Amino acid sequence: MRVLIIRPELQARQTAAKLAALGHDPVIFPLFQPSHDLPHLIDALKSNYSALAITSAEAVRCLQALGAELQPYRSQTLFTVGRSTARMAVDLGFTHVVAAAGNGHDLAALVAGYAAGGMGGKPILYLAGHKRSGIFEETLRDNDIDCVTAEIYDMEPIPYTLEEQQARLVNRPVDAVFFFSRENAKAFFNLDVFRQSKEALRKTLFFCLSRNIAEAVPEALKNSAVISLNPDEDELIDLL
Repeated sequence: MRVLIIRPELQARQTAAKLAALGHDPVIFPLFQPSHDLPHLIDALKSNYSALAITSAEAVRCLQALGAELQPYRSQTLFTVGRSTARMAVDLGFTHVVAAAGNGHDLAALVAGYAAGGMGGKPILYLAGHKRSGIFEETLRDNDIDCVTAEIYDMEPIPYTLEEQQARLVNRPVDAVFFFSRENAKAFFNLDVFRQSKEALRKTLFFCLSRNIAEAVPEALKNSAVISLNPDEDELIDLL
């Protein structure tokens, strides 16, 4: 299958290698590129909190960019969504990583269980991106759990000409599209090419890492959405 990978280039290359090894034809198409705010991250880590929480692998890459400056914080409890992000955190040296399946709501429920044991009056420090769904923070508030959010990265849009979009989506139509975030899915369906070539995606399947991401698929294409039961890249690939 010809598979379009909608995620930042570094991660997309890794996904492409897995797909190619299975005999598929991967096409990398990043719509955003990350921008890290390391000074803000360092200031946040020096604050007073009970545990860390992340809902994106990009937050782990921000932490990784700190290098030796991360060492004093590797013993902190770190809550994360998904096994692959948890593995990244463990590989980075975090010694107490607690992973939730599902989405930000599930992570907040996990944190709530931890909070029931006592947090010593300290908040959860949520390391997040500027653009996010807000589900995690909202669920914590509903459970009366104090959370401080540090926006440590942003995803800058990559401009593509109409011709570049047509080369990837019209000249050689894709059989499947992989979505790893809601923002990427929304940006994809807003591309100019679909105003010019409405039939480009008529036979395409949309593989979504979560139900929240699948909600960004337009109503007319909902029947073509395939949703992973867990936010895990390998499980998404197994659905092909």
